[in-house]
Amino acid sequence: MREPFTKVLLPDAPITRPDLFPVAVRRATHSGPTGRVLFAATKVMMVNAGATTLRHQSGELKAVEGDVILLRPGHWYSGDPSGTVVTTTAYIDTTFLHEQARWIPKSAAPALLGSLNKCGSDPVTFRLSPRTLPQLESAFRVLLDIQQHEVSPLRSLSLVTGLLDVLTQSDAAIGVGDEAVRRAVAILIERFDQPWTLDALAVSAAMSRSQISRLFRKHLQISPAEFLRHERARRMADLLLSSGLSVEEAARQVGWLDASHASRAFRRVYGLSPQQYRRAHEQSS
Repeated sequence: MREPFTKVLLPDAPITRPDLFPVAVRRATHSGPTGRVLFAATKVMMVNAGATTLRHQSGELKAVEGDVILLRPGHWYSGDPSGTVVTTTAYIDTTFLHEQARWIPKSAAPALLGSLNKCGSDPVTFRLSPRTLPQLESAFRVLLDIQQHEVSPLRSLSLVTGLLDVLTQSDAAIGVGDEAVRRAVAILIERFDQPWTLDALAVSAAMSRSQISRLFRKHLQISPAEFLRHERARRMADLLLSSGLSVEEAARQVGWLDASHASRAFRRVYGLSPQQYRRAHEQSS
């Protein structure tokens, strides 16, 4: 039986302000296979939680939490989640994106912009540094918020530019080429709420303390503790905006048992306390 084929030019879910193009953002949850979908826009998709097999015209790839994927326009894609997968996707007008790329040095984020002019239909997967990932989530969140409200065209455009700024930061893309690091990262992402120590992580990843510290510094430019702090802060930020949990309860759910420590750690990642972060986004909603 042939897979269902759907041709759409805009996101396949209602958007309150379609005139916000050149960029529209959609957050979606899937627990079953999706049909083939063809877009005229360029898609930048982030996997917020879970994993999925992304099929395309010349093959398939496995996308896991934390992956950011560039999907080229004019080619079909379909997804087959492993359980439940949550994604946030920016649908960017391709002409607009190419126009912006003219003014950005080719050395900036080659995983994204350098891939636009390459031939072929294969999607490009890259990972953002732990420092950049929260910035991307914040940029997505703001764009999701303004789609529900009246904002000036220039304000919309400035927020779109902010999204592109995050994606083209010189240290945005990282290459995790070492299988041992991939294994350790997967362990931390899957069990982020546990009371990790370096010794415990080393045992779980079957490495020595010195080896795991050295490999994190080499491939991710941060320590395992810094990686875990960014991951917990990212999860806590999502809880603050998507639930009615108190700051203390949100902190406990991501593995921080001391509220004062959680607030300091969160501020180091987002530049705001958890309370300030929640208020700032409530005001923009």
